[in-house]
Amino acid sequence: GTGAQGGQPRPIFLLARGQVTQPVREVGPGAVAAFDFAPARFALPAGAPEGERRAALARWLTHPDNPLVWRSVVNRVWQHHFGRGFVETANDLGRNGSPPSHPELLDWLARDFRDHGGSLKRLHRQIVLSATYRQSSKLREDLKEMDPENRLLARAPRYRLPAEVIRDNALAASGLLNEKIGGPSVRFYQPAGLWKE
Repeated sequence: GTGAQGGQPRPIFLLARGQVTQPVREVGPGAVAAFDFAPARFALPAGAPEGERRAALARWLTHPDNPLVWRSVVNRVWQHHFGRGFVETANDLGRNGSPPSHPELLDWLARDFRDHGGSLKRLHRQIVLSATYRQSSKLREDLKEMDPENRLLARAPRYRLPAEVIRDNALAASGLLNEKIGGPSVRFYQPAGLWKE
């Protein structure tokens, strides 16, 4: 559920040692106070509806000066294309996570992503048209010892393709791919009598 009761948000409490049974004090809507780009406490009237609270959080998350969301999105898109992100711990880009392999590139891509309206299409295009993405996956002998795990991205990574991608490529190569959007679901061959109605 949304946590709302009859349109009004339910009270949220600071908990002693994280125990639901030990509420300490009620807290209002807000975000992480460690950042100074926007107030940590949202300027909402007491009892503001759940929708207004969520909208305030969305504005805080997507604030142009909030480094968290922009870096996190870029890291996940990079991970999608390369099999591993700049930060390998995609759920923890903070102090407890692994350090980024290419911090300057991550920050540049995050700023560029933010400055161009958060366009995922543009970000994907930027990555797949890069020289790094288009290079060969062949392991060069001179880099075998220097970068055995390919953290420096001297070659394209090798990783397993999802079944859907393999299927679509086989259909495209055979000329059988239906490029129309929509339509009925794919019905795979079934031997007669397998399913009884």
